[in-house]
Amino acid sequence: MIPPYLAGRDREQSILSRRLDKLANGAPPGTHLILYGPRGNGKTVLLEWSLRQARERRIDVVDIGLGEAAADDSQFRGSPILTRWMRALGGASLIGAGIRWRELPPSRTAAVIERRARKQPLLVAVDEAHTLTVKMGRALLSAGQRMQRSGIPAMLLLAGTPDLPRHLNSMHVSFWDRSKRLPIGRLEPVAAGDAIRIPLEDGGRSVAVDALAEAVRESHGYPFFLQLWGELLWDGCPEPSIAISCSDIDRLRPQFRRERNLFYADRYDELDRADLLPVAEGVATEFADTERLTRQQLKRVVRSSLEGEGIASDPRSVTNAIGRLRDLGYVWLVGQESVAYFEPGIPSLMTYVEQNRG
Repeated sequence: MIPPYLAGRDREQSILSRRLDKLANGAPPGTHLILYGPRGNGKTVLLEWSLRQARERRIDVVDIGLGEAAADDSQFRGSPILTRWMRALGGASLIGAGIRWRELPPSRTAAVIERRARKQPLLVAVDEAHTLTVKMGRALLSAGQRMQRSGIPAMLLLAGTPDLPRHLNSMHVSFWDRSKRLPIGRLEPVAAGDAIRIPLEDGGRSVAVDALAEAVRESHGYPFFLQLWGELLWDGCPEPSIAISCSDIDRLRPQFRRERNLFYADRYDELDRADLLPVAEGVATEFADTERLTRQQLKRVVRSSLEGEGIASDPRSVTNAIGRLRDLGYVWLVGQESVAYFEPGIPSLMTYVEQNRG
């Protein structure tokens, strides 16, 4: 469900709006855009907002869902329905045309997109872009580069999980890293409160300041949990004339935590399948006493956790473990001026890991 209010993304919306304005005026936007971050932080919501903004500006849109991509052109040679696919791609939304992205051949898809962009300003949006095959990703990125060089008003907007930059690197198309990167993390407390409060108020409901603060605290600024609280409060407090109070939060908290823990159980299984639970527990213990860790501090924690389990702790193993924790959104790299540091993807997930490992 798309939340009725997009909170805390003013910077990202401003960047997207400026580039869409350039497209609408027939000018290339300068760079393509890469949105990436842990699941549930609102990348798809921001992408959908961008599509609506593009359509309002009469920009042509190719909306490619789920990043499903074909591995090879050869399977399409002589296909009697390939012409229909290409015709639809040349003039309609792939989703609207009922065409599965994984059924499209990479090189021909890119060629049709380029022809389409020469007719009208074009936005190509790809959700779940971390699942693109190397061939399809390389074809799209190369097409984007050619359109930029030719001054064609077209832009790629790729959205995916934290491993999206690493996945794009694997395509060996070096120019992708000149795209504008927008990391999408958790919301600050004020924006998190707005994400709950404003939709309730727009619907005629009010929420007490202390009750709102408690819901925000439980959510840790994680947009998926903020949306969950908003839905619980809307459905569980149906009387508009009575302000939502802390007693309502207490009453609905067990339901919120059940939903949250179902989500965490899936994240725990992901860590287990990746053989990362010992490291994840060590990192959780360290974050219990601090809100952030430098790169070197995190490396020391991971090295110690590996050694405690009798696992090789050479520099490569440590780096790989941190990379996998980042890819899963367990830790999140945040830049602050010239210093970068790590923070928990979701603090309460780390508490869940500790409790279930104990």
